[in-house]
Amino acid sequence: MFVYRDASAAGQLLTRSLTLNTAVPSATAQYKFTFTVAATSTVQSLKFQACTVAVGTCGTVTGISFSSAAWVSQNNWQGATNFVKGAGSNDCTGSATVLCANRTDATNQTATARDITFGTITNPSTVNTAFFIRITTYSDNAYTAGNIQDTGTVAAAIVQTLTVSAAVAEVLNFCTGATTVNDATTSVGATCANVSGTGLNIGTLDTSVTNVSPNSSNGGDGNNGVAMLRTNATSGATIDVVAIQQSGTEHLGTLRISGATCNATDTDYTDQCIRAQGTTQATFNADGTTERFGMTIAGVNCGSVSAYECIFTSSSNKLTRDAAYDGNGGATYVTDTATVSGATDGGYTWDDTGATDRIASSSTVVDDEALILKFAAYPAITTPFGAYTAQASFIAVATY
Repeated sequence: MFVYRDASAAGQLLTRSLTLNTAVPSATAQYKFTFTVAATSTVQSLKFQACTVAVGTCGTVTGISFSSAAWVSQNNWQGATNFVKGAGSNDCTGSATVLCANRTDATNQTATARDITFGTITNPSTVNTAFFIRITTYSDNAYTAGNIQDTGTVAAAIVQTLTVSAAVAEVLNFCTGATTVNDATTSVGATCANVSGTGLNIGTLDTSVTNVSPNSSNGGDGNNGVAMLRTNATSGATIDVVAIQQSGTEHLGTLRISGATCNATDTDYTDQCIRAQGTTQATFNADGTTERFGMTIAGVNCGSVSAYECIFTSSSNKLTRDAAYDGNGGATYVTDTATVSGATDGGYTWDDTGATDRIASSSTVVDDEALILKFAAYPAITTPFGAYTAQASFIAVATY
């Protein structure tokens, strides 16, 4: 999760961004601040203030709390001394919405990128609402207003979770949902306000075929998943997926019966977890003896793009799929749908460990390009009866 803008009368922090490791409302999260200082004198204290707006009267961000925040790591700072979160003084008074950190180290800084991460921060509680964090650096370790070096503002948003074969996390103009669109040209909605749906169903699985979204037969609902991004970040953006870990034992992030006791062995097909494909892309071939669950990006849909020419088949789209999620590997839309016998058109991937997995990225601005997400699965003859679900969180990070 991400984004930033600026704002300050002092020097402006450059190439700044904020990355959250989870987009779940009220969740305990790590906040990683990355920026380049403009002033190259000492930096011995830092102030982070959460606001509802980027500039002007700050406003209280509902639910956010820095009270239990703790330093986790920092990189590329000049000087060997690490920052420590404290109560603050002078221009910085620590509170639920203000985080103060300082150190005693008079080493001059260079105008290069550095980062600092704090953990055990409570996310805001209001979904689908952006919030801003104003950053101030000071040359002394006492937060003295007369010693302000640089300032800048970063922005982020906390969003809802999409259940079933995907979970949604919206970051500013990043949204996910369900769609009946199954091509690269039909608009999925002009804006994120038109993207809806909290899940999809690929139907009742059969050992002789692979079920692929959209599937209107066998109890399926005929939907694909969709993730749509708009950003004016001139250095581009990334989109990641994280499999949410359900209750139970083993394979917690795959298509499974929540709370079930499953076996660690990847070749055991007698429990209530359908084995995830893993991080290596593969076509799915139902054979009756094995089982698999995975996702691919069938294509980059340009139907809602108006700011520039965007044609998936000629690779003029700005979002690029990661190699593990690039469908059939070319600029042709994946034809898999409903129930498929034999080798399928797309290659599918799914990491069920809870690790962050890159699915797409851009190196420049993006106008409402939509990733059409296809989900596929097949069972073994011994896969137990039941209702299986998977959950995921999608995270977008933009760099200006």
